[in-house]
Amino acid sequence: MIMNKKIVLAFFAALTFCSVKAQQVSPVDFMRYNPYQMNANPATDLPYSSVMSLVIGDIGIDLQNTTLRFDNCFDFDAQGRPATINLHKLANSLKEDNYIGFDVNVDLFTLYKRLKKGMITINYGVKAQGDFAFNEGLFDLAAYGNSAFVGNDNPAMVNMDINAMGYQELAVGYQWNVTEQLSLGGKAKLLFGVANVKTDAFDAQLYTDPDSYALRLKENIAMKTALPNVIYVDETGHLKADGPFSVGELFRNPGFGVDLAAEYRFDERFSAVAAVRDLGFIHWGKHNIAMSGQVNDMGHFYDNGDFLFEGLNVDEVQRILSDDNYRKHFLDTLQRYFQVGFSPMDKYTTALNTNLLLRGNYDLDARNRFSAQVQGRFLGSGFRPALTLAYCGSFWNNFNVCATYTMMPHSYDNIGLGVSAMIETCNIYLTTNNLIGLFKPLNTSAFNAQVGIVFNLWMPERRYVDESGKPEFLDDNG
Repeated sequence: MIMNKKIVLAFFAALTFCSVKAQQVSPVDFMRYNPYQMNANPATDLPYSSVMSLVIGDIGIDLQNTTLRFDNCFDFDAQGRPATINLHKLANSLKEDNYIGFDVNVDLFTLYKRLKKGMITINYGVKAQGDFAFNEGLFDLAAYGNSAFVGNDNPAMVNMDINAMGYQELAVGYQWNVTEQLSLGGKAKLLFGVANVKTDAFDAQLYTDPDSYALRLKENIAMKTALPNVIYVDETGHLKADGPFSVGELFRNPGFGVDLAAEYRFDERFSAVAAVRDLGFIHWGKHNIAMSGQVNDMGHFYDNGDFLFEGLNVDEVQRILSDDNYRKHFLDTLQRYFQVGFSPMDKYTTALNTNLLLRGNYDLDARNRFSAQVQGRFLGSGFRPALTLAYCGSFWNNFNVCATYTMMPHSYDNIGLGVSAMIETCNIYLTTNNLIGLFKPLNTSAFNAQVGIVFNLWMPERRYVDESGKPEFLDDNG
């Protein structure tokens, strides 16, 4: 089959010129001889008869920090050492929306076995992921004080969004070569939530009255959390743990998820992949606690749901300075205006961080592949896409290299590299998506690393040719 070249060019142009902002991508996703590429594309046709790993098969970590930088937090002395914290420089470096996130994945057991028309896959592992989004108002207030926010039309706005969870995942999947051109793949995932923290609201406003110079503060905090051990709220409103942690608590919060993918080969050179990953949920049914915070009515400084500070008279100032008991009582009362309350809550459900993927591949020959990919992820703080260009090559029959370039928000220097070597049936690999970040870790916006050892039983790579109408096996020389 001869593919229309205009369609091919239009497809790659659409990938290349998409507007992108953020999302971690690993070179492992593009490494054709790494079985863990199936995490990104479960429809891929691996060139192995079977795969097995235990505990150290795949260990990955993602870190993302869109705006906070070590160099923007300090003033430095002549020797280049941090001397003083510079809040003004820090506040001026922030964007309207800022983001810090992490992902940690450890695959504890993997078994892939090829059947007549496809491959069955089994994975078990643990995951932890979280994201913290915040606006610049959090540091503007600390840097410039309340004098920069005069009038109710110019308040200091503080908004935060926190979403973090840890869970176990048992996945069973199947990759199916439907025709010589089309492959489908999917995984069904049984999940067990371990811990979760999620904000429904975390907002505050503060401004100074232009006439009286009184400070007015509003706040609204609503969070929910599920913990792995038994907890309760005592009569004083504080959290207490009930007894030691037990292993059984790790399996009390069930969930379900799926991965789905399709790969279509237009001809021997061009192919396209569409995939969705982690479409699902976790039902948190045990040890749930709600946290809420609003300005409490504790007396003098309470005004219609707000904290209103109009100053202190001379007598009050003198007593605070000279009377220890009065000062302690005053500060304790002041703290109770903003005390966070805890209460048991009913069951609740959170969605997984669903990932979408669209990729185009061009095989120069049996050993060299170029790819362009748009990938996006739904997080608690919004949707974060990314664009990646990749090259993967095979050399000396047992050595593979993958180079990537990824565009992320406020970060355009993400040059990645992955290497792997086959030693008998043992595949050892190491990858990162940001080589530059290795040399300036405190000033980089994104970093990903994966490492592992997998045992693969080799078989010739499958290649699909139009003339035969069936998969054709090529030898190592292509």
